[in-house]
Amino acid sequence: MNRVPDHHPTKPETQRSPKRRRAPALVGAALIGLVVMLGGVGAASAATPRASAEPQQCPAGPSDSGAVEWSVAPADAAGPDGRISLRHSVAPGAKAADAIAVTNLSATAATFSVEVGAGAVGQDGLFDIVAGQGEGAAGWIAVDGLQDGNVLVRSCETRVLPVSVTVPADAAPGDHPAGIAVGVSSGGEVALTHRVGVRLHLRVPGLITPALVTTVTQARFTPSGVPFADGRLHLDYRIENTGNVRLGAQLAADAAGLFGWARHPGPEIPPIREILPGEAVEGSLALEMPALFRLSGGLTVTPIKVGEDETVAPEPYANRFTVAALSWPNIVVVLALVTGMVAVMVWRHRLSLTGRRAPAKAETERV
Repeated sequence: MNRVPDHHPTKPETQRSPKRRRAPALVGAALIGLVVMLGGVGAASAATPRASAEPQQCPAGPSDSGAVEWSVAPADAAGPDGRISLRHSVAPGAKAADAIAVTNLSATAATFSVEVGAGAVGQDGLFDIVAGQGEGAAGWIAVDGLQDGNVLVRSCETRVLPVSVTVPADAAPGDHPAGIAVGVSSGGEVALTHRVGVRLHLRVPGLITPALVTTVTQARFTPSGVPFADGRLHLDYRIENTGNVRLGAQLAADAAGLFGWARHPGPEIPPIREILPGEAVEGSLALEMPALFRLSGGLTVTPIKVGEDETVAPEPYANRFTVAALSWPNIVVVLALVTGMVAVMVWRHRLSLTGRRAPAKAETERV
């Protein structure tokens, strides 16, 4: 898969991936290269190619580093147009046209592979393009100007490739993430394919139903080995996007003993940048809590609109939990104290009885 950090056009955000979790700056839409290894582990015989998602020029001539260098960006007919992603709202049965620009920054001509793929967000929070798989919206996208899926670009040349999006008449409303990956392979005993991707934000208008659901998959309490010291309440959770548009998420947790006693807020959790429709994020968190025999609380997820999406975020969703919170060191100390108190009370009672019997015995002897 091809990792594409997603950057908002105006203000980057920072995301942590719950067990993942929180990762680098991502936001609303586009592109940076990564390396995909095919065929095994080994050393490539060619210099490592370098790719960029930012449009670049060769003002001082092509690179003489020996590596293949290139950039990919959204474009119009004249070349890169300053956008950071492809963004379209296309009704069922309709079409949209766009373009990408591939610029070869190398000293020699190079052949680049161009593949369309479905979009996904990994556990690290980065947007992936699953190149070569025509599932979902990837099957609706066509890139022209290719020969057998490749394009030859001369040194310091920019090639504009037309992109068309044809949405089926029965397409479901909502977001359909996809992207276009442009790469080059280095030869040798092991083939390394380096790709840079352009993200496509595609929304089919209709009934939009944004929704996030959170579930506490497991709650457990670990007592401290020191009597009456706070233990740790561990919560494993899952946040699922059950709607049809992407959403970010802010998570919050709290817990308390019986009748709300000793309520503790959870730790500050960085927001989850993006969860695509049908996908889920799993993670865990911990709260410092006293052993109060029984703890209960809630895990609340607040949906967040992502980037420039025209989405009205739904209301927060809360999931309640209850867990036993026992501490054997506490119980042993309490039992020891109670046993000691009972022993003292019994001893004092016996001492009192002995004191009463002694005067009575003396009176009997005098008689």
